[in-house]
Amino acid sequence: MANYSYPPPQSPRPTTDIVHPPLLPIYPPLTPPLPNFTASSRSFPDSRYSVSTHIVPAALLRSTPLADSVPPPPAPESASKAERRAQNAQRVKWLQTQARRQRGRHECVLWSAVNRYTRKDAIKGDGSGVTLFLVHANGFPKETWEPAILDLLAIPNGPVIDEVWAWEAVHHGASYQLNSQVPFAACNWADDSRDVLNFLLHFLPSSITVDLPTHLPPVAPEESALRKVRGYTERRLFAVGHSFGGCCSAWAALTHPRLFTGLMLVDPVISRFGTPNHDPTKPGPSLIEGAIARRDGWSSREEAYKSMVVNPFFAVWDRRVFDAYVTYGLIESPSGGVQLAMPPLIEAISFEGTSSGAPVWDLLPTLDERIPLRFVVPGRPGEPEIGGPSATQERVWRRPANSSNIRLINAGHLAVQQVPGEIAREIAGMIEGRFAQRQAKL
Repeated sequence: MANYSYPPPQSPRPTTDIVHPPLLPIYPPLTPPLPNFTASSRSFPDSRYSVSTHIVPAALLRSTPLADSVPPPPAPESASKAERRAQNAQRVKWLQTQARRQRGRHECVLWSAVNRYTRKDAIKGDGSGVTLFLVHANGFPKETWEPAILDLLAIPNGPVIDEVWAWEAVHHGASYQLNSQVPFAACNWADDSRDVLNFLLHFLPSSITVDLPTHLPPVAPEESALRKVRGYTERRLFAVGHSFGGCCSAWAALTHPRLFTGLMLVDPVISRFGTPNHDPTKPGPSLIEGAIARRDGWSSREEAYKSMVVNPFFAVWDRRVFDAYVTYGLIESPSGGVQLAMPPLIEAISFEGTSSGAPVWDLLPTLDERIPLRFVVPGRPGEPEIGGPSATQERVWRRPANSSNIRLINAGHLAVQQVPGEIAREIAGMIEGRFAQRQAKL
């Protein structure tokens, strides 16, 4: 069966009448103390490209306060199932209590890690260079994009890509390790969207150069200001966001559209206000409860690999993505063995923030029509939909102008992990302009 698209819904629901407050100001701390971070050197399988890791400060203001109490610890390994369930319930209760605290304007210095994949002979300075910007799903390190990147670069006569940036949220992977001493208690996806914009406005280098420092310096304030109204002078930036990353990427494009040449959303978590995080008609734990209950330690990376590879959740992944997850999603544990780079409680906190992205549902119809918008969504029979039955069809037509969508018949929500080759072909089509339906406004 071939891939296919959703037709427009017959009776789309109107935008809610909720008044959405503007995002907090987007600027980094002025002179943050640099964290200890040494980027490891490695080669990239495509020898035409080099890979490097860099860090940047996140947006200084945060809408959520830090924890005002210590969370209950995980149940000990010797605990019974009943004891484990009871302890996990206490941890969920703590998280939900923290999430209900009043939001505001809180200063906190946080850091994000980004991977840069650069074509060694990239053309510099003529304004035609293609930059690809990738934003991950909740719970996944930025390196799980690499199989899709490699498949994209291997497409015969495919688009020439000068630079790829894989961004990582402050509570994920290597970024979380930079922020592990911060007592996170709640997550507002608006802050993550502002972190995306903070990087694109203030830290993405003006042009493509061979070498960059690990700690990326900010661009000149004058250039940041011009980017808001004119975009980039030496780049054409195409963004791809998956799940959580789709919501953040869309919010960023809604806020500063001139930065974006094209936008692809892979089953983005963009739902109306009031959409529950968990379908009460279906058995099983919620995403928050499932994250809290995740196993967080193994005696070795080899044991972790053997344990996870037979799990049905991972069994349907492309093996290269799974290998990247085991390599970069686990870190050495202080007590021996390995543990998750993103602790279960932190993943649960991010899931708890899902509803904070609801304004994007209402705002999406206002996205600048200059930006071609491509939705890539699950087409596998029986796959549950974010927001319930028919929600996906409604979502992909929220902004009809200059939009298109495709259902991948072999993929579920985790298409980047399951079918990176198909994701690569969709990215190529976006860059080549195959999905644009109107000429860009000058």
